[in-house]
Amino acid sequence: METRPQVVPAVQRLKGVFLEAPGTRLTLLEAVRLSGLDQPVCETVLEALEDARFLKRASDGSYVRWTLDSPIHHFVRDTNGQRNR
Repeated sequence: METRPQVVPAVQRLKGVFLEAPGTRLTLLEAVRLSGLDQPVCETVLEALEDARFLKRASDGSYVRWTLDSPIHHFVRDTNGQRNR
């Protein structure tokens, strides 16, 4: 029996939370608890969702769903640490 984490269901679960509840903010530890993944794996998944532009990391380190019409865009910093406008 394979003990590898079930990454695809965890990704779907995390994406579902952000899609079903607009404005949701999750810290890495909250995402770990929600997904059931180990912290390093969960962090990799969140970073992949960020790279795919599904999530953005807010200035406080939490992850948020971000779209161009989202009111939270002014709280989000780009990869250079600069505030987006």
